Amino acid sequence: MSTVCLVSLGSAGDVHPMLALGQALGERGHRAVVMTNPVFEGMVRGAGLEFDAIGRAEEHASTVAHPKLWHPVDGLGVMWRYLLRPALEPTFERLSAWSAQGPCVVLANPLAMGARVAQEKLGLPLMSVYTAPTLLRSVHPPLTLAQWSVPRWMPHWALQGAWHALDRLKLQPLVKPALERLRQAQGLAPIKGSVFGQWMHSPQAGVALFPKWFAAAPPDWPGQVVQADFVRYNDGDTPLPESLQLFLAQGDAPVVFMPGTARHHTDEFFAEAMQACAAMGLRGVFLGHLSQALQARVAAQPAQIWAGAYVPFADVLPHARALVQHGGIGTSAQALHAGVPQLVVPCAYDQFDNALRLQRLGVAQVLPSPGQGRLQTHLQSLLADPGVVNACRRWAGQGSAQEARRQVCDAVGRLA
Repeated sequence: MSTVCLVSLGSAGDVHPMLALGQALGERGHRAVVMTNPVFEGMVRGAGLEFDAIGRAEEHASTVAHPKLWHPVDGLGVMWRYLLRPALEPTFERLSAWSAQGPCVVLANPLAMGARVAQEKLGLPLMSVYTAPTLLRSVHPPLTLAQWSVPRWMPHWALQGAWHALDRLKLQPLVKPALERLRQAQGLAPIKGSVFGQWMHSPQAGVALFPKWFAAAPPDWPGQVVQADFVRYNDGDTPLPESLQLFLAQGDAPVVFMPGTARHHTDEFFAEAMQACAAMGLRGVFLGHLSQALQARVAAQPAQIWAGAYVPFADVLPHARALVQHGGIGTSAQALHAGVPQLVVPCAYDQFDNALRLQRLGVAQVLPSPGQGRLQTHLQSLLADPGVVNACRRWAGQGSAQEARRQVCDAVGRLA
């Protein structure tokens, strides 16, 4: 069996699908190696997989600490300059080393562009892994550009012009200089066309890890991309903390508040969540980074609020009355499977598109921006809406993560 290198850069939510796929590939007899930032080494090894470092932990730390990381327009620039660009050459070098050892197949998030360069230079079989629909460009609705929802009546030629302008004015100047330096050093010709619209997608194979009922493939997606389902990585060996188990057993079902695994500037979010819980008589589970001041406030009301940095989502959501979250695709998939109503507070990246799709399924309401009591108002509306409850029941348990993993493993076998 081949060595399979699974490359992902970003947050824990970006790494989780690769852990699920790596475990499935290992069960097939492949040697699965997860390549990501060193901050996730413990997570990877805890999943029983081999780890290979890309970049430095300091790069990840500087990225998540940047005040504009979660800006709807500027966030991608921060991500590129602080995390993705520094990983370009290390990704290429590590894949070169693995390729020199024997047959090697690569599964990579398309934003890990060093893998695409390695495919061109070394001839490595590469499958692009799309965890969310926004990684695949389209002119067909539904369509979002940052926080703006594009009207369905907008003609295709206008949207193609908008994508071209975005490439010319922002995206190409952002990424091409570093990409072309690496390519020139490897004797590769300059990239023709759009990096994000064309080049970053493997011409050999691609898999979309979300089902058609969440986002059906439009006719302008690359023809080599196949759709599977949510893979929903579960950390089955990590039990819920005893204190959380006790909290869940001693009162009404709580509302879970989670602003995202990579967000560190969350005090305003949790402060407003605390106010909403107090005003509505709700219990809350806060998952994320709390300042010492907020931790002290939480500690003063142990019967009403439980707070922690991380718990296995699949284990806590069945106990939840609702989930207030950022719109990350992994979190959204877990909540869909558990049948939990969602209040989505999107900030950047794919979150606006995911939120729109959840809303159209009827399982969520969207809060464009919290503050001034809006979180409480929207949460009251969500909890009082029987239509949301019915929609959650309809979509709960849909799809098969096991089948999605089987599809990917079969595709890897065809590439190897």
